[in-house]
Amino acid sequence: MLEKIFSLGRSREKQSDDTTGKYRTISEEEYQRYVFEDELFKIIVETEAALHNIEDPMEIAVGVMKAACKFYGADWCGILIADLRSQLWRPEMWYDVEAGPMKETLFHEFEMTDEFVTWAEHLVSQKPMIIPDTEAIRETHPKEYEAYQRLQTRAVIGVPFGQHPLGYMVVRNPIRNISQPEPLQLACFVAMMMVLQKRRLEAERRYISDDTPDDGRLRIRYNTLGQHSMEINGRRIREQDLAHPNRRGWVILLYLILHKTPVDQLSMAADLWPDEPEKSARSNIRQAIYRLHSDLAVYHDAKVIDVKSGMLELLDDVHIVTDAEEMESLYLKAKSTANPDEKAETLKKAFELYQGRLFELGELDMGSWLIPYTTHYNQVFIDIARELLTMLGHSRDYHRIIEYASRALSLEPGIQDAYYWISIAAEATGNSIMKERYDQMARDELAEEEYQKVQNLLALRTHIKE
Repeated sequence: MLEKIFSLGRSREKQSDDTTGKYRTISEEEYQRYVFEDELFKIIVETEAALHNIEDPMEIAVGVMKAACKFYGADWCGILIADLRSQLWRPEMWYDVEAGPMKETLFHEFEMTDEFVTWAEHLVSQKPMIIPDTEAIRETHPKEYEAYQRLQTRAVIGVPFGQHPLGYMVVRNPIRNISQPEPLQLACFVAMMMVLQKRRLEAERRYISDDTPDDGRLRIRYNTLGQHSMEINGRRIREQDLAHPNRRGWVILLYLILHKTPVDQLSMAADLWPDEPEKSARSNIRQAIYRLHSDLAVYHDAKVIDVKSGMLELLDDVHIVTDAEEMESLYLKAKSTANPDEKAETLKKAFELYQGRLFELGELDMGSWLIPYTTHYNQVFIDIARELLTMLGHSRDYHRIIEYASRALSLEPGIQDAYYWISIAAEATGNSIMKERYDQMARDELAEEEYQKVQNLLALRTHIKE
């Protein structure tokens, strides 16, 4: 109807601010704006109606991408996550008009940022990217043009988001509304909310595996690597988010978990708070345990720590696991796994669990008793990273090497093997800037003899190849 009305209006002689009968003469620009707004309104209403009763965040995000494809006349829409530190892109979620959601895509599992110069520039400036014809950059950005040929891309619109995570929502081969990125920005906002919700749900499902029997016990996952937190019944609790943070209670629980045996209150106090008088230490310990139980009572009425006869111990009513124990368990499992693919996947799972040193936020206040545990789990992670990088190196999976080596070095900058493999991977992918950057980082972080050892191994490898 709207099209008919406007076509009648345009067929009459144009007269500024004049009316003939019931129709007002409008300009071509006004007509196009009305058509744009009407189409956008219809798409929004149609999408909301289709997704109104949907709860699955993945399904909602795909529905939004499907609407974006329809609005722009595009054949593909997706979320791409960027890591500028490792100089990689990764498709997170996508919809293909012909194939459907999350089907085979022309994107590699990881893409190098140096192949997409225009994307990197707009990501830094956080401004929408519009390339109506990829032929226009054939001469100026030949690498990017080659990538577009591989991706069967004639035109592209991308809207950046950031900073955590950082990336793009893009539509491929749009044929209409190309100069209007605002609707895609709106779609990106909704889709990214769903991506983040999906990630949270996946994290919560990690809390208890499906085959864990429901025996009525309180189950706690204590995340001790990096910033500490607890997961109880699928909900994450961070100490700093509590109305009254209780550092002493969290430390007492960590002490008991790591010692794996009942401990004497005064011995523990001597390790943790050596300057406190005995009477004050006993009182403060009891108060901290009481507050810990009060915080946990929101999720379960079971108590966690038993205080009697001067001893502290974990109660049998509670099942507690830590990310540190799980990481080590997965590493031991990987070492005994014969199948290379299964071994690599298990090592990757173990790698993901390491988010930093043991009880990172409170490490400096813990005293020397924590050092052996910190050193142990730090070495476990280094062993995991070394073994995983070696496997990826033997399979020449250079993009994966760059991803895992850069992440390992961001957590533990002294891993010699990581510098060795990232240098090889950077050279193999033609990324001289990355190679130089990590070489300088190795000079800064490693002892002179450690750095020289890495250089000798790289030189030996080059000699063998020749």
